Amino acid sequence: MVSAEWLKKTELFGNLNESRLNIILSRSSVESCPEGKTIFLQGEEAIYLYVLIQGAVDLTVKTQEQTDFMTSKIEKEGVTFGIPSLIEPFRYNVTATCLKPTKVLKIEAEPLKKKMEEDPKMGMEIMKKLASIYFSRLNDLRLGVSNLIKNIKIKAP
Repeated sequence: MVSAEWLKKTELFGNLNESRLNIILSRSSVESCPEGKTIFLQGEEAIYLYVLIQGAVDLTVKTQEQTDFMTSKIEKEGVTFGIPSLIEPFRYNVTATCLKPTKVLKIEAEPLKKKMEEDPKMGMEIMKKLASIYFSRLNDLRLGVSNLIKNIKIKAP
């Protein structure tokens, strides 16, 4: 198991006090995953939130043609993924696959959402940070698409 001190260093839960962190930890577990394991699939009901402890996870989006469209890699300890578990419609919008042996903190989303409703200060802190994470990732994606388009234009005759 991980400690409240460790959880405080993660990107999503850094603004919470120890008692709130311990509540989160009480409904979580550490999961070890081998290389190649799919943690969740795009479109599945999002029932867990994940925090990377060690390893690497590939997040891919499939197009209607079922080909990988966009990929991002989670490699930094403390990075959160599976965020749709906290946001309607509560369905994963990517597929998460382990790129090497990986350990994650697996947090049950329902009890966390309930606690966020009961404790609005905690809920607000988590949702503010969640929005910040989403916008940062969106901007990274935009930059990647922009660079891809530039490279295509340069190579086009």
